[in-house]
Amino acid sequence: MKQLTGLAPSGSLGSGFNLPAFRSALDSGPDFIGQDAGSTDMGPYYLGTATPFLPRASYKHDLGLMLDAAREREIPLLVGSCLTSGTRPQLDLAVDIVTELARERKHSFTMAVIDAELDKGFLKRRLGDGGIESLGPDEDLTPDLIDRCPHIVAQMGVEPFVHALDAGADVIVAGRACDDAVFAAVPVMNGFDKGLSLHMGKILECAGLSAIPCDLAEPLVGRIERDGFLVWPGHPDHRCTSLSVAGHSLYERGDPGIQPGPGGINDLDHATYREVDRRTVRVTGSRFIPDPDYRVKLEGAELAGFRSIVIVGVRDPVLIGQIDGLLQEMRERADTRFADCEPGAFRIDFHVYGKNAVMRHLEPSTDVAPHEIGILINVVASTQDLASEVSMYVRGSLQHASYPGIIATAGNLAYPFSPFSVPVGPAYRFAVYHLLPLKDPCECFPMTLVQV
Repeated sequence: MKQLTGLAPSGSLGSGFNLPAFRSALDSGPDFIGQDAGSTDMGPYYLGTATPFLPRASYKHDLGLMLDAAREREIPLLVGSCLTSGTRPQLDLAVDIVTELARERKHSFTMAVIDAELDKGFLKRRLGDGGIESLGPDEDLTPDLIDRCPHIVAQMGVEPFVHALDAGADVIVAGRACDDAVFAAVPVMNGFDKGLSLHMGKILECAGLSAIPCDLAEPLVGRIERDGFLVWPGHPDHRCTSLSVAGHSLYERGDPGIQPGPGGINDLDHATYREVDRRTVRVTGSRFIPDPDYRVKLEGAELAGFRSIVIVGVRDPVLIGQIDGLLQEMRERADTRFADCEPGAFRIDFHVYGKNAVMRHLEPSTDVAPHEIGILINVVASTQDLASEVSMYVRGSLQHASYPGIIATAGNLAYPFSPFSVPVGPAYRFAVYHLLPLKDPCECFPMTLVQV
């Protein structure tokens, strides 16, 4: 096989995609369709609760179009990180949707289901073997930390997908997976260079973000050859350029030339990007460097408490001019008012939109005087009632605070809605972000074949 073509309908399953452009991309004769269905971008809540980011109907809509296209052409459909964080309940939901679609649309096929959620007993036993490293958290992985996280997933590489394809799978529904592995598996299985395959997968996983104009909901096509690969958009009026493709190659990484992943790193330091026509870019020079030990990333989130929020607007220039000091005073008042609570029972956080809500202490423009600001009062506490109580106390104290130069003693806070305090519910934080060495790349990713 001299070349092999893959198609990414969109960069986010369930967010919809351009159907005419998808049909146009299908005319390129893809050998497989791949779809990334999750991320940690949505935050730890979806991992901690094992709930999907989008409604079930949204996923079903997109999966139905992909499944129809794949079965009509008798090509594999690979979906990874189902559905959001790759936990077992989310994977079960994806299986349920695909099975339902098959029944409704009268499709028959072999489906591989690849689990990525780790058994806690297995993980605790692996602690004794050593070699588990942190990728950021200060806390080492311990039995207590494992127990505090309701769900812990491992991020699979290409090998579990290849194993499923070798077993005869027509459709693969997988738990947490490295984004590029979803698209690199078929090329690697067919003997194409792993570095090029993974690099093409990295470009395809976000679909139209690598094109101009950039759009996550636009399809992208990749065609790998023995010494390089081509990428172009499904939309006939969009185009890939050397800059747009190279730019996306630098996306989401600490080092612009290194892409870490399961089992090694992809070295892009010598990659080249050349426009072969107005819409197509050819990439060469990517090189995969295997690690001495095959390792996969673990992800887990623990309960941090319960969240309540209040949103207010301020347009009083006198108050705005001294907001930092006032907010610190509100913290101190709350500490005094709730001094009978256990230490660490609540945490108050202020996001001052219009001043430094996004960059916080890293904000370089500190001398800007906004004419209005929005304040998000964010309280996470040991109980929902306490979070609501603290947030309302802080809100009331700020509303009636006295400060130098005050003109009006009320009405200095504008509320966009009532009730003022909104109980958000459980709040989670990422706690497990570690590397686990494996003797076999499929060791912790059990596969089940299902005749649908």
